[in-house]
Amino acid sequence: MANTKWVAGWGASISVVAQNHADYIKDQTFRYVIFPTMDGEALRLHLSNQYGTEPVTVDKMYVARRTKGEYVDTATNVRVTFGGCDSVTIPAGEAVVSDAVGYSVKAGEEFAVSMYFAGLTQLVTGHSNNGYYIKKYYGKGDWAADECVPLEEYGENGPYILLNTIDFLTSDDCSAIIAFGDSITAQPWPDCLAHRIFDNGIRNRAVIRKGIGGSRILRDYRFRIKKHWGERGINRFERDICQAGVDRVFVLHGINDLIHPGVNNRLCPMTELPDSAEMIEQGYKKYIEIARKHGKKIYLATILPCPRCMNDDGAREKTRCEVNEWIRTTDLIDGVIDFEKAVWDENDHKQIKAEYDSGDHLHPSFAGAECMANSIPMEYITD
Repeated sequence: MANTKWVAGWGASISVVAQNHADYIKDQTFRYVIFPTMDGEALRLHLSNQYGTEPVTVDKMYVARRTKGEYVDTATNVRVTFGGCDSVTIPAGEAVVSDAVGYSVKAGEEFAVSMYFAGLTQLVTGHSNNGYYIKKYYGKGDWAADECVPLEEYGENGPYILLNTIDFLTSDDCSAIIAFGDSITAQPWPDCLAHRIFDNGIRNRAVIRKGIGGSRILRDYRFRIKKHWGERGINRFERDICQAGVDRVFVLHGINDLIHPGVNNRLCPMTELPDSAEMIEQGYKKYIEIARKHGKKIYLATILPCPRCMNDDGAREKTRCEVNEWIRTTDLIDGVIDFEKAVWDENDHKQIKAEYDSGDHLHPSFAGAECMANSIPMEYITD
């Protein structure tokens, strides 16, 4: 492969693991399935202990071709090393990058990353993407180099532990798109976009999902029980978009700024409810400023309909509509992704169309996610 460069080919956000998972793990194997949309002649894996309060050790890590389910072809196993060592200890608050892994990636051919933790390991930094295309497997014991991880639990909604980005050594014409946002982005539409790209024969683009369920643009969550909803967007945006080979960002963010504040809610009081001016001036314009500073294109998506915006006096819905109107008319961005229009009910624009509604009137169904991915103009992906 001539003119090679490193480009992010897969990614997840760095966040705090939810409290519904164990505080510590021991003698545990994790296996994550990766769907590549680009070829590559080597890999580089990024691990973070950003939110940990003590060092963590990864004892073994392998990459191998996935065959089915939790199975891999052991003949393709390649050990991941760090500074020439088979294991790595990551200090609290720090991150590491592996040595280049001599594993040949072929677009459309899934591979698995398997990690084994032998000793008592603090489980703090990780992230729980989920959806139709997400495959994660967990098993008790050391199975990292084995064909199968004997399952105690299918881990679709469990966290990616420490691992947050995989770079591909790929051709010079390749680049990556960051899909940035909240739980709607932590669910299937970025995967649907990746599969749309692959199905259209495009082999020089990757989609890197940096969505955190519960995430807001403007506010952090002060209580541990909500810390897994992540740092406020304007704090994490720069870190999340500055990945190898990224040249553009698709942003769908803001619904949680509107629907999370509540009357008599001590975790998220009404004083945290922004108006459209604050969301635009202190949120979206900050995103634009950061993207431009790093030479990246930025596309903003309109906020999806949600009946919860009609609660109380309707101020939330007013703000949502004003924000969407600004997104559709501003000349500060490279393009509008009109997700609201893609999924709304034609007879009631304040509702998601029934077939595109997962049932909670907030998150799209898989059909809705596919509709969203298919609504993105192809020139936003290929130009």
